[in-house]
Amino acid sequence: MKILTLIGSSAVLAMSMATASMAEEIHVAVVFTNGVENAWAKVWLDSFESVKAQAPHGVVLSLDYTENVSGDNLPVVLESYAETGKYDMIWTLLSSTDQAEELKDQYPDILFIPTGGGNRLVGDNVFYADILLHETSYLAGVYAGTDTKSNVLGVVGLFPSDNVNDQVNAYRAGALSVNPDVKVKVTFIESWYDPVKAAEAASAQIAAGADIIFQLGETFQVCEERKIQCIGNYIDMSSQAPGYVPMSTLLKWDPQFNYFIDLILDHRANKTPYAAPDHKIQYDMVAGGSDITELASYVSDEAKAAVAKAKAAILSGELKVVNDGSLPTSD
Repeated sequence: MKILTLIGSSAVLAMSMATASMAEEIHVAVVFTNGVENAWAKVWLDSFESVKAQAPHGVVLSLDYTENVSGDNLPVVLESYAETGKYDMIWTLLSSTDQAEELKDQYPDILFIPTGGGNRLVGDNVFYADILLHETSYLAGVYAGTDTKSNVLGVVGLFPSDNVNDQVNAYRAGALSVNPDVKVKVTFIESWYDPVKAAEAASAQIAAGADIIFQLGETFQVCEERKIQCIGNYIDMSSQAPGYVPMSTLLKWDPQFNYFIDLILDHRANKTPYAAPDHKIQYDMVAGGSDITELASYVSDEAKAAVAKAKAAILSGELKVVNDGSLPTSD
């Protein structure tokens, strides 16, 4: 019996090793415009690790990345990754369509994936991935419109691009849905990451009467110092200023990863050429592309109920939040 058990265990081990050796490997590279501590980079890395752990179709994912890349040195970094012949997909979390377009025909087996504002649709093996956070921003507005005492809200935006503008416009729409008297102050810092400018903008809005600020600029020290509630973005920002971040909107790249993994496996198995669609690859809340954190314990019961009601309506399809990328202005 012991011998049979040993043989059985060996057979299981051999089968396990054979399965592992047959596992599909997909190699990913990503280029960040900022350091990996920046929320825009960190949320991408978090999603990668999440999908890697899930191992869809048994795929084994590997990753290399370069951070703090500007437009000037982007072509060198991109071509260096491409010419190795190692990578199945190369993401760029900055404006990079022109550079990807120059490389796509030379490397038709690589998925080039520009993300975020400033990119455009190219086709072939260049896929434009982007975010949808208008629904979660609407929910942030519902909270803010309910719990504001001054009826003045603030938004510290980054560059005024369509996927920033839609968050600002949806935040305002959510606030107005529960409080028609609310006014919204909007400031763009004209940078994707500048904590100093973001803090200055928040201070100015506080001086103008704002008591809740949607902080897209990742600066929360000023909120704590001035005892103002600031809403986080992309990731859970509550640890940045405990007691002063009532909620955060959450970005998730998991659906995009799964989409591209399926394309790569089909390309390998069936020689299917890559043919990017004439639209962005983006996912709403229902599809798992976004969410919100649980509201802090000190948020009013009225606001919690209003946000829960609005979220349920979005998920059921009863509430359709308008995705408005037009330039917002201050009230």
